[in-house]
Amino acid sequence: MPELPNNIFDEARRWLANVEDDLHAMRAVARDPESPGRMVCFLSHLVVEKALKAALIDGGVPFQKTHNLLVLHDSCLGLGRLVGLDRQLLAWCNPWAVDGRYADDLAEANSELANSLAGLAEQVVLEVRRELGAERGRQ
Repeated sequence: MPELPNNIFDEARRWLANVEDDLHAMRAVARDPESPGRMVCFLSHLVVEKALKAALIDGGVPFQKTHNLLVLHDSCLGLGRLVGLDRQLLAWCNPWAVDGRYADDLAEANSELANSLAGLAEQVVLEVRRELGAERGRQ
């Protein structure tokens, strides 16, 4: 596991700022009717993964190098954080970590799945903002 930085407060908020950028990109792709659903799923995974890691940094918990959202969420649960997240949606999001970048690796995501995972990403960011006390305008 990597070591935590000296100032976990600032580092967690730096990660959250990066998550916010990725969230904006995910929203733009989701709004574009020409964008493939797999890209929404991939970006949703990216947002969720980084948000979970921001919560872990803020909690002082080093995390292993993984894209597995369930493993990261388990670590959050160990802190008593993010207990309301939908584990089934996290599991559905998991395959889009790496394979979703390449059209041949996974079947194209339908709009229902893409919308569900985008909604998950929005929810996770909202919850992590609350956990970090970083609601919009308070970062």
